[in-house]
Parts: sequence; structure tokens; C-alpha cells
Amino acid sequence: MDLSSLEDIRPFYVMEILEKALKLQSLGRDIVHLEIGEPTENVDNLIINSAQNALSNNLDKYTNSFGIESLREKISQYYEKVHHTLVPTDRIMITTGSSAGIILAILASTSINDEVIVVEPHYPCYPQILKILGRKPKIFPTFEEDNFQINVDKLRGTISQATTSIIINSPSNPTSVSQNPDVLESVVRMNLNIISDEIYHGLSFGSKIKSIIEFESKKTFIVNGFSKLYAMTGWRLGYIVIPSDKVRSVQKLQQNMFICAPTISQYAAVSAYEIKSEVQKNILKSYKQKRDFALRFLDEIGIKVNYVPDAAFYILCNFEDYCESSLDLCKDLLDKVGLAIAPGIDFGENYKKYVRISYAGSMEELQKGLMLLKEYILKYK
Repeated sequence: MDLSSLEDIRPFYVMEILEKALKLQSLGRDIVHLEIGEPTENVDNLIINSAQNALSNNLDKYTNSFGIESLREKISQYYEKVHHTLVPTDRIMITTGSSAGIILAILASTSINDEVIVVEPHYPCYPQILKILGRKPKIFPTFEEDNFQINVDKLRGTISQATTSIIINSPSNPTSVSQNPDVLESVVRMNLNIISDEIYHGLSFGSKIKSIIEFESKKTFIVNGFSKLYAMTGWRLGYIVIPSDKVRSVQKLQQNMFICAPTISQYAAVSAYEIKSEVQKNILKSYKQKRDFALRFLDEIGIKVNYVPDAAFYILCNFEDYCESSLDLCKDLLDKVGLAIAPGIDFGENYKKYVRISYAGSMEELQKGLMLLKEYILKYK
């Protein structure tokens, strides 16, 4: 990209809130963190022990650019067991976090100046990555009153001759909403290249969430990883499932851009698939309890959430009665009461009066943070 185009790249505002919060903490301020989507559970001992064993056995060199076969086999078995879909290991590539998977998928499925539909509210980095890579993000809004479901008819109407692809995030950051199966199937039938970011799969509170891979699309990249479900945020490990005709292209991109994913993290992640289901169920139970508590509390203080988050650990809240700019609001909250939350502008222009609350941390942190929010509203608004 042209250096002058860097001016068009937005900051990741929630990271700036985090950085300011950490600076205040270093100066002795007590800060409550409800801003980032980072699970605070300890990484399971099975994963830690596998990492230690890999180090002890000097398994710390470059791997195949696709990643170690044992991990790819586990992923393949997962798709067969959970999604009843056969995915050969030669279509699976281990990546340096899911972000690298998104970059590889964009480069392999689109060309310079292609329009790529981004469903709003969206993960903040999607439009910025597209712009960095010379693609054109085309924002498609969804709305709270529709439970943030994609309106398929309207989506069809936005497709132009320049539109080649769509990025879907289901369950979504920032809404924690998963798209209905009929929506996913309809998107597949539109014959677009699809990049399906499924990093929050496995964190649903009700029935199993369908992967878009179940709808037999030959033009779909699946992006997933280990940071959210297994609390491995700092291990920087993701993966992509690649369409058969794009495997060689992605391989060459990986070789030249990333070489391979972090080796120790790969060996460690093999054991993630051995974690007992009861452990995962207890984590989900905890998230659901925190979601239910947060929704009740917000309702009691007059913050109406008119949709149902059915997965993950976020709530997107409308604060239009309290601000014109949620970025200014979030900065003020941090300064006045020591509460860090995410500004809605990160997730799209239509959400600049919204904030995102993360309940990825402890119940104690959530309770303390929501009390600070109540204090701020009563005292300053």
C-alpha cells in the first residue's frame, strides 16, 4: 500500500483504552477491565504439560509450513465428530493466530480493488486489514432489532460486479450472536468467496452452532483457533480450512510470509482436544451465569439490551441516551471511575453510540465493573 494510505487506517481503539488503563494501573490506580475479549481461565494443565514435553524433547524448530500432522489430524477429527464433515488434513493449515489465517484467506481469494463485504457490527480489524491489502471493504449493516441477523434479501441487493467476497463472524465479536443456519446456507448459495471467522465456536449456550462448512461450499475458508475456547491468547495459534483449489496458493503465501506457526504452541495444542468435556461445560456454565447477571444488572440500571447473546462473552449496549461518542464516554469512564470498556466505533460507524462489555473475566470483576458503571451514570450522567 502507499505510505500515504496509512492515514486511512484506524487505530484499534479498544487496545488504546487497554494501553491507557494499564498505564493508569502502573501509576497506582485501581482499574476494572471489561474491555478486551481475553478469557482469564488458566490454560489447562494438559496443554501446559505438552508444551513442556515439547521443550524437553527439543521440538522447537521450524515445522512444515502446514503445521505438524498430529495437530492437523486432531482438527480433522473434530470436524468429522462435531460438524459431520470430512476435512482432509491437506486442506488444514496451522497459522500464527487466527489473524494470520484471515490475511492468508483474503490474499488467496481476492484481488487488488475487489469489494469485500464486511458484516457490521464487525471485528475492528477486518476493514483495516482489507485496506492494508488493497481491497475495498463494503460495509453491510445488521441491527439490534433483527437480533443482528443478516437480511439475506438486502445482502443480495448490495452485491455489485466488483463484489467478490464476504467475511462472516459467527458467533460474532462484538454481539455474541450466531447467525441462523438458514442465513448461512443462503450466503453459501450466493456464490461469493466466503471467509468464515469461527473463533468463538464451542462457546455457545444453547444448541450446537453450525459451521458454514456444513453447507458444502467449495469457495469457503474457515478460520478458527485456540485463543478463545482454550484461553491460549498469548500462544498465537490458529488454523484455516482451505478450499481444495486454493491449497497450493495458501502454502506459498505461508512459506513467504510466516514460514510456520509457533512450534511449541502447535505441540501444546494437540492436547487441547483431550480436555474432558466436563471442564469445557463448566467454563460455558460460568460464561452463561455472567451473561445472565450482566443482562439483569444492565436492565435494572436502565440499559436496555434488545437482543439475545447466545454465545461467547460480549454484550453490545446502546448508550445513545448517555453520549454522542462512545469513544469519549469510554475515556471518561476510565478517567473518572476506573472502568475500561470498549467503544462501539471500533465495530462500525452505525455503532458509535454503543459500547461493548466483555464478561470474559471473573464474576467478581464483572460485578465490580458494573457497579462502577452504575456509579458513573448516577454521578455524571
